Amino acid sequence: MYAPPSFRITDPERLRALASDLRFATLVVNGEEGPVAAHLPLVFEGEALIGHLARAIPLAKLLAPGLQALAVFVGPSAYVTPSWYASKREHGKVVPTWNYLAAQVRGTLAPVTEGEALHAIIRRLTEVQEAGRDTPWAVEDAPEDFIAGMMKAIVGFRMAVTALEGTAKLSQNRPEADREGVRAGLAVAEEPAARRLASLMPR
Repeated sequence: MYAPPSFRITDPERLRALASDLRFATLVVNGEEGPVAAHLPLVFEGEALIGHLARAIPLAKLLAPGLQALAVFVGPSAYVTPSWYASKREHGKVVPTWNYLAAQVRGTLAPVTEGEALHAIIRRLTEVQEAGRDTPWAVEDAPEDFIAGMMKAIVGFRMAVTALEGTAKLSQNRPEADREGVRAGLAVAEEPAARRLASLMPR
């Protein structure tokens, strides 16, 4: 991941927190004919990411111990118009850009197909996604034979993390007046992602 020093996130705990907050990722591996990607929720468990794929997904067919993978978590993003910059009115030497949050996790995959180990992954993923709901759904709420049948159609995996990278591009490289113009512009934008970015800029 390319990230200038002013945007780069280097603290591993901040990176884990960002990925955990975003939850949904694009998982990429190299296949015989080139890169193969899948889009899925991933959750940290210790020093690994866990997840599962439908067996019909092409990436699932490539899962093998030691397979190198890249998980890309992309957070809120928004277009930044030069019209928001005070610098535009001063000298006009400005161009458009895009503000965003992103985290990349590199690691090695190991398939999980055994019944209880796969069941544990499903439970953990469910607990994270259902947390905070008034009436959280649990795997045990569904008939046991139904869950057993569903599990035959998926393959789980653990991704041992070898590297974490991240960027928070929030106009840190612009003069204060430009940053305030961007924050104010994003704060009244129609897109929820833009307004979310505006709330993060003062941090």
